[in-house]
Amino acid sequence: MTDIEEKKNDEVEEESDFADEIKPAVEPAPAPEVPEEPEDQIDLHSEEAEEPEAKEPSPAPAKGKITIEYPDEDLGKVELARQDFYKVYRKSNIIKWIVTAVCLLLIVCGWLIPNAIEALKEYSMMIALIACGVGLVTLLVFNYFWKKIVQTAMNRYFREYYEHTNAYVFQYVNNIEGSIDNKIEDDELRNCNLYKDIGKVGSRATYTFEYKGKNIKVCDAAAQVVAGKTLHTVFVGKYLYTTNEYKGSDILIYFKGNKRALPPTNLAGRKVFSDSKNIVIYGDKGTEKVITAKVREALNEFKTNKTFVDMAISIREGMTYFAMGYEDDLMVIALEKPFDPKPTVQYAGDLRKVLKLIELLK
Repeated sequence: MTDIEEKKNDEVEEESDFADEIKPAVEPAPAPEVPEEPEDQIDLHSEEAEEPEAKEPSPAPAKGKITIEYPDEDLGKVELARQDFYKVYRKSNIIKWIVTAVCLLLIVCGWLIPNAIEALKEYSMMIALIACGVGLVTLLVFNYFWKKIVQTAMNRYFREYYEHTNAYVFQYVNNIEGSIDNKIEDDELRNCNLYKDIGKVGSRATYTFEYKGKNIKVCDAAAQVVAGKTLHTVFVGKYLYTTNEYKGSDILIYFKGNKRALPPTNLAGRKVFSDSKNIVIYGDKGTEKVITAKVREALNEFKTNKTFVDMAISIREGMTYFAMGYEDDLMVIALEKPFDPKPTVQYAGDLRKVLKLIELLK
């Protein structure tokens, strides 16, 4: 959660599943444990994915000035859009504090002044109540319009963010359609069979596109399971799926990540086809017909790291699902700090590898 969201926790009407959208602060629950398979002793984390902490971008530059080097014009436009949003937020926030201070001063004066003037003491309670009422009503009315202004500016920035990042990430695909407001149905994520007992699915920015004759859908998604009275997150990242012509039992491919990774939780009863330092494959006899030498070569091109936390691929009859786990540096949209293009560049590269893999798996 960014500093801006922390300042606005009490101003949310509806909770979101994403950390960069304003919502009430909730103490995060510990991640659920992944079911172990004692007979195999599979380690679902990779030490190679650990990397040193990256330096944060420098403080926000003045309007129109960019101090970070952007590899693409569209990525630079994201930062300009962010600056436009932050300018609106900063100015409106200053006005908000001024109005709040004036209203509080009015309430205090409405109580102190009548009690200090002998002729007004008889009416001090009435004056204090009127001052309090005027102050509170003014605050409520201003807060209503303040939220509208800030939310409008944020919505505009979010639309521009996806417009420009999509222009960079999806430059190799055709007929892309969708918007930030488009969501997937809960079952579209549950059907991947990677996570057990999913209780809540959040999604946004759902797009469909064509790549070499294949229709593919992708979105930002978050999945949680119910544990008692709390929700535990089991997936956050980019969720992508497409059709296939596969016939047979499920195949699960998991790219191991660092300690922040969230491995699949629906592993009970799956047979281990192969296990290496970075990839574990679950599948029954005949899996080798799908995981060919060329597919293995394509799989080995993926490298998890601090941003690309992990990835799970579920190959089922008729559908192939990709759950690409990403860290907050990609999934949380920059608000106060300058937009860092590196995570988006990472995602664009990962997506090209996914598309190549889809082409091989079909």
